[in-house]
Amino acid sequence: MNIGFIGFGEVGFEMSKGFYSQGKNLNLFVYDHLYKNIETKYRAEKVQAALFDEPLKVVQQELNILFVAVPASYSSEAWNSILPGLNKNTLCVDLSTASSETKQRICKELSNKDITFIDAAIMGPLKGNQHKVPMIVSGIGAKEFIKWGKTFEMNLSYVSELAGDATNIKFIRSIFTKGLSTLLFEVMEIADKLNLDDTILDSITKTIDKEPFENVINRLITGNVLHSERRIKEMDNVIDFMLNNHVEAEMTKATRNKLITITNSSIKEKFHGKAPLHWKEVMQKINET
Repeated sequence: MNIGFIGFGEVGFEMSKGFYSQGKNLNLFVYDHLYKNIETKYRAEKVQAALFDEPLKVVQQELNILFVAVPASYSSEAWNSILPGLNKNTLCVDLSTASSETKQRICKELSNKDITFIDAAIMGPLKGNQHKVPMIVSGIGAKEFIKWGKTFEMNLSYVSELAGDATNIKFIRSIFTKGLSTLLFEVMEIADKLNLDDTILDSITKTIDKEPFENVINRLITGNVLHSERRIKEMDNVIDFMLNNHVEAEMTKATRNKLITITNSSIKEKFHGKAPLHWKEVMQKINET
């Protein structure tokens, strides 16, 4: 079994450690633009991988599977650099966070050469999980990749045959996960400054834990339909409060701005001033415009 990596940073190294630990008969071939770096050489030695100074040399190794694990901004460049050497017997998996449009374009270019492209989105922490990190996958070759991954007990979930769908799901989920983590940072920053952190933590915990999460979503989204206009003024006051305490209010300002957008959409009038029963009704109305 021959496995290749273009990009041997955290993603490539952690997954390689996982594959290597399986103890199966496999060969690892890797390239990273920092191939001269001591750390890169150490990583390659750690998993007994052949480290090359050119990406084309990796794809010339009769690979069963190739992972491209580079930063999003270098994804197109990486695929272009190896395209002349790819063959149709290799499953080609993009692990980057490039946009769905970029992945669809790359998929089309590879498909024109009868090469199988898979869009894979990493959905959990690599450390500890390594190659078994949860991933969602899409593209024509997604099911074949899942079948291959079972050999190494990979945690792969099928999304669709359309490259880019897995990335879209990851991006939408990131709005929540990254947004929530940053919002909590801002909340606890001002709470700690006023020695109210334990009180605020207790208050938020009681609010979130008192009912199932879908009920929380339903209550928060439908509540904005009727009350967005009033909440704009409240958030203006909160922004003044934070600035008076010398704490930047970026997330709070974003909340205020979104409430303005919701109010200007006239969503309240579409429900004739009555509270929607379910958040899905709200999304259907807002996306009609």
